[in-house]
Amino acid sequence: MNDTSGPPSRLLSGDHRDLDQRFEEFRATPSSQTGRRSELFDGFATDLRRHIDVEERLLFPVFGEGDSSRRLLVELMLDEHRRIEEVLQKIHHQLDAGPSSTEDLELELLNVVWAHNAREEESVYPWFDTHLSADLARAVDRALHESGANRDSP
Repeated sequence: MNDTSGPPSRLLSGDHRDLDQRFEEFRATPSSQTGRRSELFDGFATDLRRHIDVEERLLFPVFGEGDSSRRLLVELMLDEHRRIEEVLQKIHHQLDAGPSSTEDLELELLNVVWAHNAREEESVYPWFDTHLSADLARAVDRALHESGANRDSP
């Protein structure tokens, strides 16, 4: 993760940007380089899953607490997380099958993630800046840094 300090919205949005870059690196790698593509994708998918885990475990319960409209938004975002996981699994299986194009699945993932991230960054993350306890904000920071710990390795 690039930004190691600041409000939760900046940390979480920064993690989105880092994940976006890593996915683009995967996409830019020729399909003939199957081993490298699998390696890049596996690292990206692992860290995306950790990011999702931080949201679901630490943030969404607080965000949805006591407000029915925020609970509905959490349900929508959880559905999007499930859809993201489905596409990640499809890409993984296709990469395991050998050198073939995953472009359609990549575009599907981009569409789901783009809309999801925009919703979070516009509606959810700013709320965290003013409503998270200092302890929970530190827990989010620690969890995001843990998720980025393996990013330096290929």
